[in-house]
Amino acid sequence: MKHFLLNQVMQRSSEMPDAISNDKYYVVIAVIVVIFAGITGYLISLDKKIRDLENK
Repeated sequence: MKHFLLNQVMQRSSEMPDAISNDKYYVVIAVIVVIFAGITGYLISLDKKIRDLENK
């Protein structure tokens, strides 16, 4: 029983770095998407403001 538990703990601890690195990839992708969405929204609002100034 003791060897079984030790084996389970060692197996899970070897899987942890993979899970942590995968989570980091998701965070990086999410940050890039948020930045891209923010820049796109800013450019659209800037285009609307410029269009309004041109029409005056």
